[in-house]
Amino acid sequence: PGAEVPADGVEAGAAPSWTAPAERELLAQLAAEVPAGGLIVEIGGLYGGATAVLAQAAPEAQVVVVDDFSWAPRGEASEDVLLMNMQRRGITNVQVVAGDSTVVGPTWDKPIDLLFVDGGHSYHFVASDLRNFGPHARVVACHDFHNPFWPDIERAIQEWLDEHPERFLDTVVHMTAVLR
Repeated sequence: PGAEVPADGVEAGAAPSWTAPAERELLAQLAAEVPAGGLIVEIGGLYGGATAVLAQAAPEAQVVVVDDFSWAPRGEASEDVLLMNMQRRGITNVQVVAGDSTVVGPTWDKPIDLLFVDGGHSYHFVASDLRNFGPHARVVACHDFHNPFWPDIERAIQEWLDEHPERFLDTVVHMTAVLR
């Protein structure tokens, strides 16, 4: 497993991230597999730490962040803050859909090359994100798998895998599970 992430996050480029270094490396590897013109969807962008990793690893792909910015552990989180953090890094391939993923998800109909789920950490949110966005995704990465603070994340993932026998748990790096 990667190094522990401090409770207040770590700087990942231009924005704080609550992912371990090994998880950021995994996200970069997964994003690098996305073809030019492909689509990466991140549920829960917060300040853009993981967003920056995804966008920089796949500069010719589009990164869409779905977040209602209702949770902010350190200062204000908003679409403007996330996009400003991207601008500081010269990242131009990020678009924000400001909204609740449980509202945006049911109408989603675009193919997704990489889905990164790290939004609401309740069973309700994770199950909804997987149900609504997962079928459109070639690869799904879910953060906080095996996290003792949010055991319902693992339950939602396992139930989704049970409902989709064509999918499987490929690997787990620190607390990020990759589903294919």
